[in-house]
Amino acid sequence: MALVRLVPKGKTGALLSVDGDAVGPVRIKDMQFMNVSDGDDISEEKLAELLRDYVLPAGKKKALDLLLCSERTEYELRKRLLQEGYGDSVTDTIFSYVKQFPYLNDERFALNYLYSYGTRKSMAMLRVGLREKGVPEELIDNAVAQYTEERKAESTAIDTAGEEEDLETGTLRKLIHKKAPEGTALTRDQREKICTSFLRKGFSYSTIRHVLSEYPEAEQVED
Repeated sequence: MALVRLVPKGKTGALLSVDGDAVGPVRIKDMQFMNVSDGDDISEEKLAELLRDYVLPAGKKKALDLLLCSERTEYELRKRLLQEGYGDSVTDTIFSYVKQFPYLNDERFALNYLYSYGTRKSMAMLRVGLREKGVPEELIDNAVAQYTEERKAESTAIDTAGEEEDLETGTLRKLIHKKAPEGTALTRDQREKICTSFLRKGFSYSTIRHVLSEYPEAEQVED
């Protein structure tokens, strides 16, 4: 036998735990139907029935709804399910089910992320963003290699300095061109402001200097 705790969640729900371990969110009316109340002792058979008929079906549906709403990494989905009140073992079972479908793929997520933000952020910042979303380093490396190769195939201006550096320079050049069109004469103050702005975005100082060197010097206006 095991001790049941039901902590109210909203008007019609509760968080179910057994012997201090989180199980998952349940509906109060389902617990009433199963004749389970807060503080009861529950048998292994009845707990298995609760999991099979109520907790896991709701958890599987929740996971699929989250993935259909927005692409997520495994880390993000697990974190969300835990926040919803599902326990570790229940979450593991939900993951085994969800992985039968093509909605959860960290390497695909990483590649899509690179294409979504690759023209706006430095590669260093892109890597940080993927790490924060829980993508394993090996998968980040694979996605970066594929992204770099595909971008290289699209580009007609690749030099010999290295693929990732070439993409970095090309991305930065396009971003700076939005602030200062090609050929614009820049003062020292303007260069410093641009440099500071893109250093904050994760671009290297040497790359920024290289791109800014393509702009002619403007005469500094004295105050």
